[in-house]
Amino acid sequence: MAALSQRSLEAFRAVMRTGPVSAAAEELAISQPAVSRLIRDLEDRLDLSLFGRRGGRVVATREAHELWTEVERSFIGLGAIERAAAQIRQGYRATLTIAAAPAIAQSALPAVIAQLLRERPEFRAEFLSMTTLPVVRQVALRQCQIGFGIPTQHKYEIDVVRAGAVPFRFIAPAGHPLGALESVRVEDLSGVDFVGFVDSTMSGRAFDRLFATMRDPPVQKMKSYLSHIVSALVLRGIGVGIVDAFTAEDHARMGGIVRPLEIAERFEYSIIKPHGEKLSAEALSLVETFEEHVTTYRDA
Repeated sequence: MAALSQRSLEAFRAVMRTGPVSAAAEELAISQPAVSRLIRDLEDRLDLSLFGRRGGRVVATREAHELWTEVERSFIGLGAIERAAAQIRQGYRATLTIAAAPAIAQSALPAVIAQLLRERPEFRAEFLSMTTLPVVRQVALRQCQIGFGIPTQHKYEIDVVRAGAVPFRFIAPAGHPLGALESVRVEDLSGVDFVGFVDSTMSGRAFDRLFATMRDPPVQKMKSYLSHIVSALVLRGIGVGIVDAFTAEDHARMGGIVRPLEIAERFEYSIIKPHGEKLSAEALSLVETFEEHVTTYRDA
């Protein structure tokens, strides 16, 4: 039996890490058909079905999740060598490796890290953005020392350091009529064009339940997996939306409308570490600074 193709394993790993084949193709700098071909080659070589389709989405099978752990272990050693070499070339070694879900990685954490660097110029870190399940895997496999994501039930190899929640916010494009309101109620969204989240996300399921109680719910024109894509679509006039307070801050910075939203639901997050590991001083500083930063969203 011929050896497994390194490139096919990289394609499998990229799809498991990023989700859509399109995102994996972008990460590997190859075409989507090339990624699909590499996955098919790997499935044929292993005689395993790794991905299926559900509602137009690529979904990993149970076998894929089991294989993922072994593949990740094989890449950890090579990744560590590459990171060490890069850090040596730059004259320093990173002191902290962080994995974070996009909503936190693209808004709150950059501000937190910038504050930490002002207070502790010696602080160094590697920062990876990925969806919550890969965040858990990266931390469980000890490839990252700390992770920021939404709450997860996969707690057999990780410890939850902190958990909390921030409000959801209403967002709209500049000049939208609902911008005249000081705060927005669910009833105000009746019949309005809306950009939501796909049903596989916690936010998507929460909003679907919320809208199911309405006689005239919003008209969901588009759905996305990522909050920043929801914001980008809203800024371009596709509709209004509801996003976490982290993303809403960036939406306002880009010129969009942000208003408080009168709903009980909150965007929940958790900070995790490898099971049984003690947080380093750098990780503790990051957690404390993040919690201080999050207070501004809760109080706003």
